[in-house]
Amino acid sequence: MKKAIKFTVAIFVIAGLILIFGKREWFPEFYRPQFMGVMAFISAFLIILPSLIFKFPDDPLKQKTLKFFQNVLITALLLNGLGALGFYNFYKIGLEYDKLLHFITPFLSVMALGRFGFNWYEWNFKKSIILSAVLVIIGGFLWELFQFLGDTFFKTQMMGYYGKFIIKDTVWDLIMNLFGITAGVLGLIIFKSRIGRDYTKY
Repeated sequence: MKKAIKFTVAIFVIAGLILIFGKREWFPEFYRPQFMGVMAFISAFLIILPSLIFKFPDDPLKQKTLKFFQNVLITALLLNGLGALGFYNFYKIGLEYDKLLHFITPFLSVMALGRFGFNWYEWNFKKSIILSAVLVIIGGFLWELFQFLGDTFFKTQMMGYYGKFIIKDTVWDLIMNLFGITAGVLGLIIFKSRIGRDYTKY
C-alpha cells in the first residue's frame, strides 16, 4: 500500500480503538462510540479492499485508474467520518455539511467508477457512464436503508438532523445525490479526453 493509504488506514484504526475502548464520558452525548468504532474499522478495511481485489497492474493507465479509485474512496470515507464526528452539526449555523456530502460523494463516485469501467474493464464509454450512474443511484438508496437500520437497531441518529426532520432530510439527500450523479456524468463527458484510452475508437 502507498503511504497515503497506510496513513488513512492508521487514522481509522486508531479512531476505532479510541471509540471502542475509550470511556463514554470522553465523547459528546450524540456519539454512539461502539457503533462508530466498528464503522471506523470497516472504513479501514474498505480502503485496503481494492488492493486486495485488484492486482496492481504494470499498465501505467490502469495504475492511475486504480489510484484515482482509491483516492476517491479515501476522500469519501474521511469526509463521512468527519461528519459522524460532529461536522453534521454545522447545519445549526446554516452549513448543510450532510447535503454537501450527498453531492460530492456521488459526483466523485460516478467519475471514479466510470473511469474504472472504461480503463480497467475496457467497456465502451456509454456503458461505463450508464453503469456508474446506476450503481451510484443504488448505493444512495442502500445508504438511506443503512441509516434506517442503524437508527432502528443501534439507536444511532443518522437519519434526518440527528433524528429530526427525517422525511425532509431523506428527500433532500436523494435529490442532492441526483445532482451529484448528474455532475459526475457531465464531468466524464466533458473531460473524456483526459480520462484515458483513445475515445475515437469507441
